[in-house]
Amino acid sequence: MRKSAPAALALLLSLVMAACLPPRSAATGEPALVLNAGTGDDASDAYEFVPVPVGAASLLGCNGVEAVSAPPVCQVALPSAEEDSAFRAEGRRLESHGLERCRVLGGAVSRSVPTVRMYSKALIRNVDGRRWYGVGHAYALGDVWLVRVARRLDDLNGRTLDEMKRTLRHEVSHTLGATENARGEWTADDYANGCA
Repeated sequence: MRKSAPAALALLLSLVMAACLPPRSAATGEPALVLNAGTGDDASDAYEFVPVPVGAASLLGCNGVEAVSAPPVCQVALPSAEEDSAFRAEGRRLESHGLERCRVLGGAVSRSVPTVRMYSKALIRNVDGRRWYGVGHAYALGDVWLVRVARRLDDLNGRTLDEMKRTLRHEVSHTLGATENARGEWTADDYANGCA
């Protein structure tokens, strides 16, 4: 049985792209992320989620947890083409921002884009009767900062590119030393909102 031209092209593209990926990222040691033809209209279907590297797994509490019950942060994927383009454009935009802090953030965003990975949905925590959505995080493995951004809040609610770019600004600001609490310097939220 012959495949249709679009299906054959999608299969060929997925094989070519997968063949171009290194087996492991030299910078992070993460397994290569596999491109597939996707099953739906959602661009996020184009990438498979893979387990985080061993060092990150122990840091994030993913060791010894079965994949079906693991928190969303335990599986990551490459940004979609649209997300990657938006993140790169955000870095360039910030590099020409009127505020010096935002220009510094722009350089950090541009340097961080190659290590940005997506997780499927926010990490949800209930604390003191309130629900909190963890939509991003940044951490260092060795001397490499890894930035993670959630694609969705939950199974029913997606996030816009603007929301993801805000998260990117917030998380990358941690690589510059920004904290969550004010100590006389800009906080991560100050970078996320002040450089919008």
